[in-house]
Amino acid sequence: MGRVAWAVMLVWLVGEQSAIAAQCTAAHVNGGDALQSRSLEERLRFLDERLQSDAANARIWRFSWAAIYSALAVGQFTAVPLVSRSTRKDLYVGGTAALIGLAPLLITPLKVIKDSRRVKELATHEAADPCAPLFEIEELLQRDADNEALGRSALFHVGNVVFNTGLFFIIGAGFGHWTSATISLLTGIATGETMIFTQPVGALRTLREYRAGESHLTAPQRTVLLLPFGGPGLAGIALHLAF
Repeated sequence: MGRVAWAVMLVWLVGEQSAIAAQCTAAHVNGGDALQSRSLEERLRFLDERLQSDAANARIWRFSWAAIYSALAVGQFTAVPLVSRSTRKDLYVGGTAALIGLAPLLITPLKVIKDSRRVKELATHEAADPCAPLFEIEELLQRDADNEALGRSALFHVGNVVFNTGLFFIIGAGFGHWTSATISLLTGIATGETMIFTQPVGALRTLREYRAGESHLTAPQRTVLLLPFGGPGLAGIALHLAF
């Protein structure tokens, strides 16, 4: 009888845990019935897997663009002694602009990079309320998604154009170097837009799929490639990032 009693109690405890998991509301992220039907373990595993992947992509994007802007700044400042006095002004402006582009990557990285560490802790944390860690992760997911959406918003596109237009008038109207100003304007806008469009948006995708109750753990694939290119009087290596 003792063994039977223990077996019955074990089955009861398992049933209770499943019932508790099913009671974790999906209202925090405006989830539907499909999400509500997922177990606590499924939801935690899904969020942890996807946000760790997004954080890895964010780190690659951040350090890649930090390297690009650092190279642009160092290259232009290094070239200053090698050019005429009038051209040096253009290089000083270009190098300073590259440092300005580098600053937010170092000072305000995508929030998912830091939040992913907290998510990992919460996903394996045993709390008195089993739903509490899940709800905190959902809040972090929402915050990370909002942060990524802001980085791709019209505000940043407009800011990129305004900033480079300002450089255009500094070099053109200020120094009288209109050809150099035009080159700076076009390359600056193109570089800024490329940076914006390559910013990872994994948290945004994760939030959308999570709300729909999808439970697959296949993270979007990322590729990092160095591609040679060449042409008449031109040769180099291009960095290809896909998230």
